[in-house]
Amino acid sequence: MQSLFQRIAATSAATPFGVIVVQAIVWVGMSAIWIPWALDGGDVIRIVLAVISPLLALYWVVALVFGIRRRRLARESRDD
Repeated sequence: MQSLFQRIAATSAATPFGVIVVQAIVWVGMSAIWIPWALDGGDVIRIVLAVISPLLALYWVVALVFGIRRRRLARESRDD
């Protein structure tokens, strides 16, 4: 699992921090919408969206955590 998180961090390093923040917010919000929506009526599209959206939310939240760490380290090295 740690190697997965490291790969996410490496691939998101080139992504602007603002994009990471927006994507994390969007996919967490979409997960909150699509999961209950899929539980109400279980057609195929709703179930697929309910499965994919938390995976994308996890990806972008991990990228956000690593982006925050990267910004903090850059700020600390700049202040030294």
